[in-house]
Amino acid sequence: MRRSICYLMIATAPLFSASFAQNASELLERKGGLVRDKETAIRIGEAILFPIYGEKNIRAQQPYRVSLKDGKWTVDGAPPPRGFAGGSFHVVILQRDARVLEIGHDV
Repeated sequence: MRRSICYLMIATAPLFSASFAQNASELLERKGGLVRDKETAIRIGEAILFPIYGEKNIRAQQPYRVSLKDGKWTVDGAPPPRGFAGGSFHVVILQRDARVLEIGHDV
């Protein structure tokens, strides 16, 4: 019985694999890609930046400046108040597949 189940799983694995690959392709090609709105771009940016610069430091740079141009979301932190040292973060995310293209921090 176990052997039969094992054979069935092995035989059907390529079907599931092909199905998932097709779905991923459809998701990437849909209008708006994976990152359809600025809220999603912000959440992705925060997920990347929190471990690097610390959640407190990133959240202190709100309100974020977010823009979409040529299929790329840019999320920048607000500049520090006048007279304060430090800079703001910068991250660029590809709208189609959510790849992070740039990460930086102005000094």
